[in-house]
Amino acid sequence: MRETGRAALSGLRVIDFSWVLAGPMTTKMLAGMGAEVIKIESSTRREHTQRQPWWAVVNAGKKSCTINLSRPQGPELLRRLIAQSDMVVENFSNGVLAKFGLDYPTLAAIRPDLIFVSASGTGREGPQRDALAYGSLLQAYSGRASVIGTPNERVEAMGILPAWTDPITALWECCAVLAAIRHRRVTGEGAFIDLSMLESTVALLPELLFREALGSDTPAASGAREWSAAPSGCFRCAGDDAWLAVSVCDDGQWRALCDAMRKPELATDSRFADALARAAHRPEADDLLAAWLAGQPAARALDALQSRGVPAARSRHIGAVMEDPYFAGRGLFPELADGSRNIALSWRDSEGFRGDFAPPPRLGEHNDYVFRELLGLDASEIETLTEAGVLR
Repeated sequence: MRETGRAALSGLRVIDFSWVLAGPMTTKMLAGMGAEVIKIESSTRREHTQRQPWWAVVNAGKKSCTINLSRPQGPELLRRLIAQSDMVVENFSNGVLAKFGLDYPTLAAIRPDLIFVSASGTGREGPQRDALAYGSLLQAYSGRASVIGTPNERVEAMGILPAWTDPITALWECCAVLAAIRHRRVTGEGAFIDLSMLESTVALLPELLFREALGSDTPAASGAREWSAAPSGCFRCAGDDAWLAVSVCDDGQWRALCDAMRKPELATDSRFADALARAAHRPEADDLLAAWLAGQPAARALDALQSRGVPAARSRHIGAVMEDPYFAGRGLFPELADGSRNIALSWRDSEGFRGDFAPPPRLGEHNDYVFRELLGLDASEIETLTEAGVLR
């Protein structure tokens, strides 16, 4: 039978130690594709007890059980659970899981075909492996912060939250997981995946790296401008906080822009004769476009540009995105069973399926399922472990 998006990972059990954004975003995608994801949490850790809005977005569709790893029985229960699972996902600092006997070599001896995904800021090996790594710091380390924002003495990209590194890492992590699943189905072998958030970020800067390797000028911070286009940027239109993003990439688009602005003489102006000339006179080209848009309502200007084939789009306030009919028609923000809205998978299959998500779990909501059904503990054993502070 053909596997659809609705059942692609059905039957796969994932033990999820991850927290913050990158790891949970990965396991949410796996849950949306049919995997059973069990979050390992503890009421003694603040990040597990504070269910903030962003937490609900990245943890929909999962189960939650509470185990205290600081008690000797806690790691043993987890080893029993992992023995009947397919994958472990974690993003702790180096050495944390090894301290509890939950590292990959130990677990692979119990479950040889286990897929173990270990994500960290700078990887599990190498001179920076123990560095404290937050997404905003990694944006700077990767070189990305130097080419976004506007030219100024302070690199303001450091303040972008959530950090771009987290969702990008989640996408790479999901790709690696799917490859490991495929490898296991073909060979029967497990896998250890060492994923670096820093490398995940650098890997998405190919043009910058290529320019540097060739000794070419590397673009500096240029705001919303596209390096290979001129004019290019985000320009203010007439009206209250109305903006359009426009990028003119070739001669045909430049001529079309001149027609939209009703300035046909600019199409033959030697300053703008071709892409190289326009790049050399970028400030003049940007100023001409900015002056025209400043007197145009955004909707009228957008129609004039798009109807002529000039790349242009509205710059939206994030609050307007949730109510945009485009996203409603595509089903990106589904309503869950508890009435809350969430974010679906970013792709649809041929049946329009974008993931099946239950509401995010309450802390320890699935303890009974995990400890009774999966591990076979009886009521007396559960009571004893609870009183000992193991299950909390």
